[in-house]
Amino acid sequence: MSRLRNQNILNPGWWQRWLMAGRLCWGLMGDRRVPFYLKLIPLAAVAYFFSPYDLLPDLVIPGLGQVDDLLVIFLACRLFFMLVPEKIVREYQEKIVLRHYQL
Repeated sequence: MSRLRNQNILNPGWWQRWLMAGRLCWGLMGDRRVPFYLKLIPLAAVAYFFSPYDLLPDLVIPGLGQVDDLLVIFLACRLFFMLVPEKIVREYQEKIVLRHYQL
């Protein structure tokens, strides 16, 4: 019980980090300052997720077939965040944190 009280409010759990990364990606996709060609990175990852073709087929290797889809989305988002100008990413991160924690 004491572990929960000592948690830092700005250190969210892994599922909250995934949710915040999704919100960050969604916000950056709608920003006009982000070049269109960079917005194609997350769109390609989502297209791969829904595509019937996989690097690791779901039927051949049960369980790992779904993991490769999530890995592609994760890596695409990381690449997208690295290529978008840092000033814009920080602006959206601050908005998300303020909105999430209502500071």
